[in-house]
Amino acid sequence: MKKKNTLLGAFLIVIAAVMWGLDGVLLTPAYFSKFHFYDVNFIVFIAHVIPTIILSILFFSQYSELKKFTKNDYIFFILIALFGGTLGTLSIVKALQLSEFSKFSIVILIQKAQPIFAVLLAFFILKERPSKKFYIIATISLIAIYLLTFEFKSPALLPKNNVLAAMYSLLAAFSFGSATVFGKKVVYKFSFLTSTFYRFFFTTVVTLFFVLFSGNTEKSLNLYFSNIGLISLSSFIAIFGLIAILIYYNGLKSVTASVSTFCELAFPLTSVVTEAIVYKRFLSPVQLVAGTTLIASILYLNLGKVKVDIEGIDKVKEADI
Repeated sequence: MKKKNTLLGAFLIVIAAVMWGLDGVLLTPAYFSKFHFYDVNFIVFIAHVIPTIILSILFFSQYSELKKFTKNDYIFFILIALFGGTLGTLSIVKALQLSEFSKFSIVILIQKAQPIFAVLLAFFILKERPSKKFYIIATISLIAIYLLTFEFKSPALLPKNNVLAAMYSLLAAFSFGSATVFGKKVVYKFSFLTSTFYRFFFTTVVTLFFVLFSGNTEKSLNLYFSNIGLISLSSFIAIFGLIAILIYYNGLKSVTASVSTFCELAFPLTSVVTEAIVYKRFLSPVQLVAGTTLIASILYLNLGKVKVDIEGIDKVKEADI
């Protein structure tokens, strides 16, 4: 029975990872390619406010948990929302926007470097010292990211948008890694439902401020509510993402972190294959080798070959493209 549960859990994680890969290549980019809607702040806000409304209807009793929150709980939930839900998601969506006519899969592969930043931040914030091997793996990963982005060309020879997309993807990896570290402060105190509920809730609050102070609020609202296609797309993406998270965590309950790490490779693999099939955009041999090296390095970190303490990482991973 235990083996059967593990297989089911692994299958669920693969399904969730495939959904994220499809979202990053087919769904979110539709804002730009199909509707020419470029307000990233508004896109990220909508992606969180719709799930928040759904979760509030289904689990309204979760608001009573606020009475149990300490000052530190508020601080860390807001930090998770700011770095993971807001800055991380804003960065990856902006990277996808800039990659509209190049390769989405490169952005997604670079974003997978988040464990490197999680370990570095855990060192500075939580005083968790990594072994010397970590620095070797981190260096290899950075070289792989460079080759994945620029191959053997000078950055000056590439289109500006390609370079910016890579930078935003790295910022997303840093932000998601930060959320992982901050998440360690709350992940063992609250249930999965409470953690998920308030991740969406506080991210909605934070992104609302980004929308209100962006200067494009009125224009974006008019464009959004006057286009039924946009409303349908954003609603579908929000519900699609929420379902993916629920599937992922249900699978995570019955598998080990190492099994989960392997299963999650379906995310970048789906993005590469889908982009090749749908857009006929293929990674070059150099990019394939660099991408494989990057994924192998991240696997090496996640599987504990480098002595670092990143317990609970699976409970606070961001899945929101």
